[in-house]
Amino acid sequence: VEASQALQKKTEAQQEEHAQQAIKENAKKLFNDPASPVAGNPHGNVTLVEFFDYQCGHCKAMNSVIQAIVKQNKNLRVVFKELPIFGGQSQYAAKVSLAAAKQGKYYAFHDALLSVDGQLSEQITLQTAEKVGLNVAQLKKDMDNPA
Repeated sequence: VEASQALQKKTEAQQEEHAQQAIKENAKKLFNDPASPVAGNPHGNVTLVEFFDYQCGHCKAMNSVIQAIVKQNKNLRVVFKELPIFGGQSQYAAKVSLAAAKQGKYYAFHDALLSVDGQLSEQITLQTAEKVGLNVAQLKKDMDNPA
């Protein structure tokens, strides 16, 4: 049992070291990618990078926690990284949200979409976009031209 626990601790330490090295090697992309939307203080001295999927239940649950942290900490900068791992509707929602950034409404749309109960569809995603005041016709054009 002790040997197994020691091996497990060693493996966990190696994984942690590997994760820290990956963060160092990719710091510029993680923290300063101009294509990544930002909330909170854009010049804050504390950065939180959030990887999420709009259909992830845990991501939805954490949204209110992150909102509260942003409101409480005026030096917090949140960098959003779309990670659509739950299929086609997740990928569609990610494309829409990045296009929403071009209209200056990324965070409003992000919050609204994470507040949707149940599974997403293209219709629900676009209705949510309309609710936050996005120009849907322009949004669709911007989705096709991500640059």
